[in-house]
Amino acid sequence: MFLAITEWILPVVLGISLGLLIAFSKNKKKQGGLLYLDPEEFRKNMRRGQLIDIRSEEEYNKEKINGSRNYPKKSIFQNLYLIRADQPIFLYHDKDSGLVKKVGKKLMRKGYNPVYVLKGGLDNWPFKKK
Repeated sequence: MFLAITEWILPVVLGISLGLLIAFSKNKKKQGGLLYLDPEEFRKNMRRGQLIDIRSEEEYNKEKINGSRNYPKKSIFQNLYLIRADQPIFLYHDKDSGLVKKVGKKLMRKGYNPVYVLKGGLDNWPFKKK
């Protein structure tokens, strides 16, 4: 009887353990519901969603990540009808600042999920800018 119990318990426990290990070993840092991505991972995934720059229009016109749309600071909330709720949002600012965190959290409260933030902001972007 002991042998019969261990025949199905051991595989179940190993399966659950492996699943949890995979789920928590992702290279994403989650803070308050926001997912912070390194520039490499951000670049790899940003085309699967909506790339939004929340810097001022002047800063945006000087340099930006190719393919991004500009909604300066909190004007993004006046233009929510332009943003699709069924696609991920990729946000960035000059730095990984409190403003991007506030905007991201507010977007999540309004039903936009998931929201990804560029770790370190545009200042940390090692790739070509437009």
